[in-house]
Amino acid sequence: MPLILNEPGDRTIMTRQLDGQCAIITGSAGGIAVATAHAFAEAGARVVVSDIDRSGVEKTADALANRGAIVKAIVSDVTTRSDVTRLFAEAADFLGGIDILVTCAGGYHAYANFEDITEDDWDHVIALNLKSVFLCCQAVVPFMRKRGGGRIINLGSLAGRSTSAGTSPAHYASAKAAVSMLTQYIAKDLASYGITANTVAPSTTLTERVKKLLTPEKKELFTKATPLGRLAEPDDISGIITFLAGEPSRYITGTTIDVNGGRLMLV
Repeated sequence: MPLILNEPGDRTIMTRQLDGQCAIITGSAGGIAVATAHAFAEAGARVVVSDIDRSGVEKTADALANRGAIVKAIVSDVTTRSDVTRLFAEAADFLGGIDILVTCAGGYHAYANFEDITEDDWDHVIALNLKSVFLCCQAVVPFMRKRGGGRIINLGSLAGRSTSAGTSPAHYASAKAAVSMLTQYIAKDLASYGITANTVAPSTTLTERVKKLLTPEKKELFTKATPLGRLAEPDDISGIITFLAGEPSRYITGTTIDVNGGRLMLV
């Protein structure tokens, strides 16, 4: 089926391309993960949404269920192996298997210059953005092997692609850069099982969390630095994630797809 490009906010990209697929999306209390969950459900997938934020992830699941989706919310701390093991076992039991994994859990609390980053903050940000990806990707392998293949899509960042982006602290950028390399190794090591693995690296995206943190001055600065003249909306990112989860992307693996309105080419 051809890729049909739509205006931001239109989730009709490759309608029903995920019929019968079973997906798990981490970090699903808000932001890009929520947009992805809606896109997957509208494309026909059954979805497990997960987050450490119980009220947030249950709100996501309720919104999807109200639109007729087959969905379950599972509360989980994806920085802890025992929780990750439980998450994937429960998800596979509910879904009947796992075909697609999207790791959206991540972030950081506040910007800090390199010399001000504490050891505890470093450990927390690395665990949330990198260790969580390692644990989830490792946990999903047996389930995908049982299905004869699968799609892993990890969320990177423009911050992990260039220091000139100037939007994020060193520990977060380091973790996101490592996600891209980790994904390449996952793609290489799992290719023989029919599993593809790719990273999607967005620039500043207007999620609810970012809107609260973004000052008018920074918003103007980042917008001017973007050739397309606007900041990303969550649907701009979820559309690419949905493409990578579907059949048209079957020959793409081990790559990082930059979704930044052209900003990376200028930094």
